[in-house]
Amino acid sequence: MKTLKKTLFLIFTLTMLMGMTAMAANSPSKSTFKPTLKKTSTVYNGKTQKATIVVKDGKKTLKEGVDYKVYNTSHKAAGKHVVKVKGLGKYAGQTWKATYTIKQAKQTVKVSRSSYTVKASKVKRATQSTRLKVTKKAGKTTYKSNYSKIKVKNGKIYVKKGAKKGTYKITVTVKDTNYKTVKKTIKVRVK
Repeated sequence: MKTLKKTLFLIFTLTMLMGMTAMAANSPSKSTFKPTLKKTSTVYNGKTQKATIVVKDGKKTLKEGVDYKVYNTSHKAAGKHVVKVKGLGKYAGQTWKATYTIKQAKQTVKVSRSSYTVKASKVKRATQSTRLKVTKKAGKTTYKSNYSKIKVKNGKIYVKKGAKKGTYKITVTVKDTNYKTVKKTIKVRVK
């Protein structure tokens, strides 16, 4: 009787081990769970954009919501975004990450003038100024002069009293997260 119980227990144990081995052989491996991005990048367009992901097991295309779930696919702002995929059902435990980039769009910038000339005789007596208009899609505009006596403030170029003769420049920079940075140069001449 004891021998029969031992034999039955041994047969049961071997049957269980063989079944587990067969199940392990049929369960998907990490190498068969293959998510890919259709496109790794796009250009900013002011709208929410979604990364398209295809997940395959060999040649078979898997179904979202059944075989896997996608996280963090929709974005609006330019920059790098991490997209995540997690397996479901028999693919549970499988995870994947990829970087999806929204590139900065082209910025259009126009300045109302590319140069400004003043007479030294006028600057000798008083500060001279002229209007400057900057047209852009978006972003912050900054101004940098290579001469301390020339400034831009409140939409005007000021050539301060006492400025010396010469040709100077003002660099107009328009910078935004979603658009490429643009620089324009305005020549200021004191003659």
